[in-house]
Amino acid sequence: MERLSREALEGALDAFDADVARTRDIDAFCSSSAWVIPAERALAPAREIHGWRSDAGWALLARRVHSEGWPCLTPLEASWCLASPFACPDASRAAELARDVARELAIAAKAEVLLLSGLAPGSAMQRALVAALAPGYEILGDVLPNATRFQASLEGGVDGFLSRRSPHFRARLRQAARRTARAGVVFEPARTETVADALALHERMVAVEARSWKGLAGEGLVVPSFAAFYRMMLPMLARRGALRAQVGRRDGEDVAIIVGGLIDTPDGVVYRGLQFSFDDRLRAHAPGNAAQLAQITALADEGVALYDLGSDVDYKRRWGERTLSTLTLVAVPRAP
Repeated sequence: MERLSREALEGALDAFDADVARTRDIDAFCSSSAWVIPAERALAPAREIHGWRSDAGWALLARRVHSEGWPCLTPLEASWCLASPFACPDASRAAELARDVARELAIAAKAEVLLLSGLAPGSAMQRALVAALAPGYEILGDVLPNATRFQASLEGGVDGFLSRRSPHFRARLRQAARRTARAGVVFEPARTETVADALALHERMVAVEARSWKGLAGEGLVVPSFAAFYRMMLPMLARRGALRAQVGRRDGEDVAIIVGGLIDTPDGVVYRGLQFSFDDRLRAHAPGNAAQLAQITALADEGVALYDLGSDVDYKRRWGERTLSTLTLVAVPRAP
């Protein structure tokens, strides 16, 4: 098994992302480099990154100090516990990967607690990790709540999506589109092909967010660390042709924006929603719903299979008919 420095990892991100996309039972988008690298840099910088690569797959862990002062190893993204630290396209080799990493950890970080997130309950990866770590660690599976994402199938295009919503929801969505149009808002795709496009899009996101309810409350992208997170992420998505955005404009001004990224998984192309905001002056016209509909229409036309709306928020329950749930294992070293 090859040990990876931070520099070696950053030189192998294309290969890493290809294996992440082919690994089942994880949140592929939030385990990919476009999510975990910006999260580690902007939100929770690690003291050290420990990476391993073998024929079986990849493992990426970050050494941090918990808020209570004890050392631990976590996935690179530990802010929402969405990322899996392991990528293993062949589930039958998950145990091999886990055993190799466990041996390395016993040498490199024997006394540290492990926080291993992003694992589907009952999956081959979870079972392999428990079996591999059990000799040296006490495995705690219910310390942290499971992370739930809401998802909507785009099978059948926009009509198929709407057919899986309630009549009341469909009526409200169409009404929102009409009201926003009557207010003079027109949605158009943003350019997302180059790094320069991505950075320009980020500026537009931040500007609209500043006039949204989140920005006016001092939340969201007006927080420097979150703005930095997305400023790093968007160019990474643009480089691989995976950035998608719609912008609502009125009288030459951006008043609504919705942004997300694509990942091609064994079950089809998945769109992960990242940010959407609208000018709070237009709240009565429901531009947020209209932005969602504009993006769903464009994604369906492109043949995207699934819209992942992200972490559990009440309004997302109405948009998605399925969920993805992952757990976090806490592994505490056994006393010698």
